[in-house]
Amino acid sequence: MTNSFFKLFALLLCGLFASCSEQNIPDIPNSGGNEQNTGFATIDQTQVKAKGGSFILRIKTNDEWKITCKDTWCTLTPTSGQGNRSITGRITANTGKERTATIDVKLLYKDVTAGTEHVTFNLKQLPGDGSNPDPEPEPDPDPTPDPTPSGYAGMIEIPELKGGSMNIFHTWTTKENGKETVTYSYEYDCTKKHVRWVAFTFNNVTSKSNVKRKDAYKTDPNIPPKYQTDGDDYYTPYNRGHMVASSDRLYSREANSQTFYYSNISPQIESGFNQGGSVWDAIEDKVQEWGKVSNPQDTTYIVKGTSIDYAILATGKNGVKIPKYYFSTILSYKNGKYKAIGFYIEHKSEKVDSNNKIKRIKECAKSIDELERITGLDFYHNLPANIESDVESSYDENDWNW
Repeated sequence: MTNSFFKLFALLLCGLFASCSEQNIPDIPNSGGNEQNTGFATIDQTQVKAKGGSFILRIKTNDEWKITCKDTWCTLTPTSGQGNRSITGRITANTGKERTATIDVKLLYKDVTAGTEHVTFNLKQLPGDGSNPDPEPEPDPDPTPDPTPSGYAGMIEIPELKGGSMNIFHTWTTKENGKETVTYSYEYDCTKKHVRWVAFTFNNVTSKSNVKRKDAYKTDPNIPPKYQTDGDDYYTPYNRGHMVASSDRLYSREANSQTFYYSNISPQIESGFNQGGSVWDAIEDKVQEWGKVSNPQDTTYIVKGTSIDYAILATGKNGVKIPKYYFSTILSYKNGKYKAIGFYIEHKSEKVDSNNKIKRIKECAKSIDELERITGLDFYHNLPANIESDVESSYDENDWNW
């Protein structure tokens, strides 16, 4: 029996019995726009501007994969791996004629008799010689200030990026003892003037409390002026609610200052939500308590976010979308073991007394898989597939110090 005939026979059996492993691989969500979707891989853009920029390549598989692109002006990192991954690519500025990068994504099956499977994406870049005026609307919220987005997108705490020209992914960093330290990352939706999520870690450096809070609210230079928010967007009954709390980043003055960019601020109901004594405040305190570590071998990965993609409480006078729900996730790596838990809460005034606080926090608890079904986001997808599956499927209350 030839190899090709054997594979055809295997596919027929798979169709009859629906038992092949690919039946369990989730579909890649279509994010709209100019996205190309092949089933196991998708690219969020088919055309980029002459000035360059970034794009997102997503892979959904249980197998090993490899990416090749011979065009030196188009780079992706990493170019090989196994399991689900979101990869950010970079396109350099074009000063000449229109050009096209060819990106090949190949699956390497563990069963050698199955051979390989690959798809090819063609990514066009507009000319930079003036022969084709830029047809896209301005301003373009291209996250060019991020110096190495491909590396940052691969961090464990980063959810799968939505990508596209209207979603800005950026990572703030500081220099601590001559070493780059990540403060936090975010994905900002320009159409809603609000972050989709923020992500950060606690380790033996970022867990320290070396400075005190110093209010210094300011606009984010990474957001085009048309899509920025400022103090006028936070008015009664809402006030300025941090996504990454000021108290989460006290290890340096610069890091604390970075939490006061308006891109990190959400319009939150002041009384009973963004003030002490609320359920949301209690959840944030508990996540912070669990998160901070002192052992250099331990790390905690936090994601906080909102329902701006599917549930809006109200729209502000300047077009800012006010979320109806908030969530928080925590992935803890301590003593060589992972555990995870999430929380989901409605954006409403709800104070809680000390006698009922823990009970109410537990009522908001969910597994990471549950949160993914609600939010449509893919958390901790940069983990090895077997670890991700294990820690996300459920949580044990007894694993956490309430």
